[in-house]
Amino acid sequence: MLLTVFTPTYNRAATLPRLYESLARQSSRDFEWLIVDDGSSDTTRVLIDEWAREGRVNIRYVYKDNGGKPSAHNLGVREARGDLFICVDSDDYLADSAVQTVTESWGCESGGEVGILAYKMLSDGRSVTEIRDTEVTSFTLKDGYDRHGLTGDTALVFKTEALRQFEFPSFDGEKFIPEGYLYDKIDTLGKLLVVREKIYVCEYLNDGYTANMKRILYKNPQGYFAYIENRLRIDRSVKHRFLDSVRYMAMAIAHRRPRKVREAVYPLLALLAYLPGYMLYVRDFKRYKNES
Repeated sequence: MLLTVFTPTYNRAATLPRLYESLARQSSRDFEWLIVDDGSSDTTRVLIDEWAREGRVNIRYVYKDNGGKPSAHNLGVREARGDLFICVDSDDYLADSAVQTVTESWGCESGGEVGILAYKMLSDGRSVTEIRDTEVTSFTLKDGYDRHGLTGDTALVFKTEALRQFEFPSFDGEKFIPEGYLYDKIDTLGKLLVVREKIYVCEYLNDGYTANMKRILYKNPQGYFAYIENRLRIDRSVKHRFLDSVRYMAMAIAHRRPRKVREAVYPLLALLAYLPGYMLYVRDFKRYKNES
């Protein structure tokens, strides 16, 4: 099987039907839909049982106690049967030709890459992905953003065997780690094939991760530190090390992290980043200080 379409879900019975219908319309059938239910209490399981009986899509359903998207992702990677793996959130869906585009691109153009980077779009067809470097055919995700003019969200398809080399870490009392933690790890293995086709349709819901990202980051500081400290270790320029030191310092100030300068990846840069880090803390995190 070529592709695992993986969906972590939690109480999204209202949005899952749109994703299901998009998978039922796929022009290529060389995929499975692997759903990891992260402890839903709504009618998610009833819906999926009904769809499985219909037989329009090859569905596998795994239920787990609520632990957050990173833990669901770890389980999904372990359970996947496809050679390639794409995560499609429960409030998003795929273009009708998405699986076929992945199949044809991977079979005809791949040359040792660890995955594919394709475009995301809104439901009205407007792209949310842009690459200003029109000649580039492959890059690591970080180099895409740093050197090739990549902007916006992207549709990422990874080799499953590459994903299995890494996992999101877990921290007591926390359920979120920025996805960039994993992407930075995969960047160490190789480049992504650039496919300039819109295959993924995204919706930004009021109660989704994107709309509430600052609050989510504030509530999960250890996951954020794991991400930003790993990012600092792979930053190649002083500019990016400083900017990420500012982001590190903002969270360290927010949670009164002891020895925040001394134990930083780059202590001198962390010291220089203290004032802009405090300003970033005030802008992004201070409002959540008194939340339980």
